Amino acid sequence: MKAAYFILVGICMALFASSCSKEEAAVADEWLNDSEALYELNSDKITIEEGIAGTLTLIEGNCMPMVPASTTCKEYPVKRTIRIYSYTTLQEAKTQEPTYFNPQGSPILSVEADEEGFYQAKLAPGKYSVFIVEEGKLYANGFDGQGGINPVQVQQSQVSRMNLILNYAAY
Repeated sequence: MKAAYFILVGICMALFASSCSKEEAAVADEWLNDSEALYELNSDKITIEEGIAGTLTLIEGNCMPMVPASTTCKEYPVKRTIRIYSYTTLQEAKTQEPTYFNPQGSPILSVEADEEGFYQAKLAPGKYSVFIVEEGKLYANGFDGQGGINPVQVQQSQVSRMNLILNYAAY
């Protein structure tokens, strides 16, 4: 168990340039590869009545299906800033890299995911694009059929669930 903890702290330090604390590593170890239980826990934290809410996780390692199963694939919650923009398409955002974007205008709202990856944002009904601040850039990896980047629709008097995944470190 101690070895796994030190490996996880090392990975966090390497990936996040010392932004991962012992507390974050301990939370990551607690929820390692148990996203369904984490999603359920975070569902109970929702306090808003209209907007979006979900869990942010990071996936890293060899996650390709193999026999025998890979032991390097890891998914765990992370703390990050989440920025919400009005619905943005690929044509409206400059692409910095395949999954990093520079949308036009200012964000409507910024929220922080907690140590268990939970976030929520109170928003009026409408269509939005959600980005994760990663290494100073805006990351998104979901698209709709119209070229919309990480889209989410908020309905009146409803909370839309949107679990976010940072998967650039998975192969």
